[in-house]
Amino acid sequence: METIYPYAHIIHLILGIIFLGYVFSDVFVISALKKRFSNENKKEIEETLAKRSVKIFPLVLLFLILTGGMMMSKFANSEVGFFETSLQQILMFKIALALLIAIGVINNLLKKLFNKPKSHFMKEHFHKLVLFLGFLIVICAKLMFIV
Repeated sequence: METIYPYAHIIHLILGIIFLGYVFSDVFVISALKKRFSNENKKEIEETLAKRSVKIFPLVLLFLILTGGMMMSKFANSEVGFFETSLQQILMFKIALALLIAIGVINNLLKKLFNKPKSHFMKEHFHKLVLFLGFLIVICAKLMFIV
């Protein structure tokens, strides 16, 4: 694990930037853009973005989870414990936040796969929640090594 940890860390950071960068741009830029167009154009914008993002971002999230799991195994495992140190406690909180995001993404993908409508919350507020949780995850990642 020691050998691949730096590579997993770099990949994890790059993917995290891509993932949160997209969510940030959707919340602050794309949503403002959608408000300026008619409903017909707004729907076309959403469909165009959805086609591309549904192909890219589940994979980005999957690799974020995989690289995160690889890195987690260095700090939390059956030998060193899971909640013994403040680093491990913050790490487990961070993992719980990431799992909330993953559950939401899986829910959205399943809704799309089975042609079911998303709930109002998932349509209107999920990306805001992801941005907030992502911000907390980044803060936790830094706090793990300070506290």
